[in-house]
Amino acid sequence: MEEEAASNNQILDEKIYVAVGINVWKNISNLLWALKNSQGNKICILHIHHPSPTIPLLGTRFEASTVDEESLRAYREKEKAKIDKILQKYLSICLYKGVQAEKLCIEMDSIGKGIVETIYQHRIRKFVMGAAADKHYSMKMEDLKSKKANFVCQQAPATCQIHFTCKGNLIHTREARVDEVRALSVLLSEFQRLVLPQLSSGSLEEAASLNGQSNRSSMDIISSDTLSNTGRAEVTISQDQEEPDDSSSQIFPCRGMRLDVISFLIKSAMLWQKLTIQNHDHSE
Repeated sequence: MEEEAASNNQILDEKIYVAVGINVWKNISNLLWALKNSQGNKICILHIHHPSPTIPLLGTRFEASTVDEESLRAYREKEKAKIDKILQKYLSICLYKGVQAEKLCIEMDSIGKGIVETIYQHRIRKFVMGAAADKHYSMKMEDLKSKKANFVCQQAPATCQIHFTCKGNLIHTREARVDEVRALSVLLSEFQRLVLPQLSSGSLEEAASLNGQSNRSSMDIISSDTLSNTGRAEVTISQDQEEPDDSSSQIFPCRGMRLDVISFLIKSAMLWQKLTIQNHDHSE
């Protein structure tokens, strides 16, 4: 009960991350929507800073790679100070609205990739960003007009709920698919418990002998740590000889397996199909 209560409190205290740009008045509508719908949660202002590739010097601009280290460092410090001043304006808006807020600035060349990477690293569960510039808003607007928004929608982890807004209006919500992810985690645990022992005990070799195979097979299975990180198991069968083209000599891995193992494999295939369909729907 205590663990469940702690989990509920963690969800209630979960921060809402809001992506903002350097132009406050062009991004304020997204922030205001997040503040209005924060439901008491803390706000985190996220800015992906793309360092300028050129540096102003002697009345012109030079490639950053050609400028001396001291001049480059001085200019980067000015950039950071300017960004910090802008983010303070966003924090002042949050303070005025009576919502607790903090700021986070990440440097990356690609804003879209920076957002996705930040969601992964900080395990963000709730995120708000623009679907398009405010000037593109219309009453019938339902699609994401921004390339960055489309990229984030497709590439962000499934556990993150993302609200896409435009001119203070919610355009699209990509719901988090936590249940499917948890179910997949359970299936992976079952894979390690049911399937791996059978593979290591030589069930494939028994299946091969039942089908008239004389070739000896060995399997290299990735570690459980890799299973938990990537959600996939890669199985490689290496044989001393090439398998003949005759279909009668093919190996049927299900022969010799227990019913609970076969049932697990069927459930795994169904779940993967469901996730694939959902990912396809979101990418359209």
